[in-house]
Amino acid sequence: MTTFSLSDHLGPLTPAFEWMVVAIELFAIAILLLGLLQFARAFASGEILERDAHKRGHQLNLGRLTLGRHILAGLEVLIVADLIRTMLHLTMDNILLLGGLVAIRSLISFFLERELSRLGRDERS
Repeated sequence: MTTFSLSDHLGPLTPAFEWMVVAIELFAIAILLLGLLQFARAFASGEILERDAHKRGHQLNLGRLTLGRHILAGLEVLIVADLIRTMLHLTMDNILLLGGLVAIRSLISFFLERELSRLGRDERS
């Protein structure tokens, strides 16, 4: 079976694309860390500044919504990096790894979306 790999055709550009993948992964990490910081801020402000239990719960839910959105965005960006990496080095192992990663991230995204929808409905009511 003949496989197509971009790195075979890109020659000296291959390292630049590999660094691009690293930059995309770092961007995804930054998205995740930003979400974590915003969650920590919402959690701390609710726990420290709010005396009312309902308001503390509201702050926590807002923080969870923000964190969940950042996790979803970070996962989507990581999938982009994995797709590029797989195209650069197309082997059956990389294809299987990509398929597994996409499946796991899709499951996480599915359940996280459901949780965020439920939180959003709870916040509106």
